[in-house]
Amino acid sequence: MAGATSEEEFFDRLAAAGLLIRKRVAPSGDLLGYKVALPDDRNGEKEPVFYAGSTLAPDLSLPRIRERWTLPAEAVSADGSGPEQPVLPDVTGPAFARRRATAATWQALLVIDHGDEGAAAAQIAAAGEILDALAKTSAAHTRAELREAAFVFERASRSHVKAVRGNDRALRQAARDLVHSGPALGRGEDGATTAMLIDMAFFLATAAANWHAKKHHSQQAAAARQAAEHLRAAYQAAAGEPMAALGQRGRRMAQRVRQRQADLLHQVLPELAERVQAEPGWPALAATLDDARRAGHDPAALLTEAARRRELDTATSISDVLVWRLRRSAHLPALPERPHDTPAGSRRRQGSSASRALPTQGSVNDPSRRR
Repeated sequence: MAGATSEEEFFDRLAAAGLLIRKRVAPSGDLLGYKVALPDDRNGEKEPVFYAGSTLAPDLSLPRIRERWTLPAEAVSADGSGPEQPVLPDVTGPAFARRRATAATWQALLVIDHGDEGAAAAQIAAAGEILDALAKTSAAHTRAELREAAFVFERASRSHVKAVRGNDRALRQAARDLVHSGPALGRGEDGATTAMLIDMAFFLATAAANWHAKKHHSQQAAAARQAAEHLRAAYQAAAGEPMAALGQRGRRMAQRVRQRQADLLHQVLPELAERVQAEPGWPALAATLDDARRAGHDPAALLTEAARRRELDTATSISDVLVWRLRRSAHLPALPERPHDTPAGSRRRQGSSASRALPTQGSVNDPSRRR
């Protein structure tokens, strides 16, 4: 369902996935309902065991899946601020789809934290589709934990609070992009943007747990917390290579450059600076701050904004979280293709490859420029 843009495509995707479909049609020819079965799931008479969509999950009934393709004329934007512009399918690859999903997930966090009940419920429900799509398209070393996260979060995506349709449009579009972009590699920009999205999804699951807990939805809150733990494990698997590469670049920077980033950290985040510098991810954060400066940004302003966007207390590594927030908001590649700042060569390259290479891919692909 997350990958479909119409009722017809939904049934086509079910058939393509190998499911058996039985439709209930009125004399007029109108579709009234449907059932599905797995080909090898048979009863004592060797006949397929069919399940109605509504039996599998409340949001899989025919009326509910039709709602997603008949949004209100004035659907509000993901942050609840006003009418949303039409979202066009423009997937250009797994890395871009992950960047777009990260931006949509961040907007969903704002709604869950500050929006009304119906809008927040819609975002939490759509978050389940992001996790489903991410699990379906990610590399093997993260897939098991992501599948578990998606499976347990399904309980968290349902509550007695009625979801207001339209508020979830950006997240659902992002889920479709993930599906249609195809499988992502576990390395390079694909792998790094996967880590970026899982990091944001962890905070979304945590926000969902807090939201349910405040409303005394104990089962949903527990499911969201369990999903967050699986996402934490998936992040560790996904982030190993990109954080190691960024950390290596940070450690190779000239001493004066490293000290400049340390001074900046103490200036902007004096209460967290010592803790961050003690983390294994600090060199990667230093490299990212230098990348932002080279790309023409104000690192102090970016770091201030990244730190105050949302609490950092639940983060296992504050530096990791800040790396991904900075690289997304500054339109930097999640993982630059080549190092450019070793002490011996940084001066020669500052005016050439570094200045023109860093922002290009992120600026073109990052969806936040269109928001």
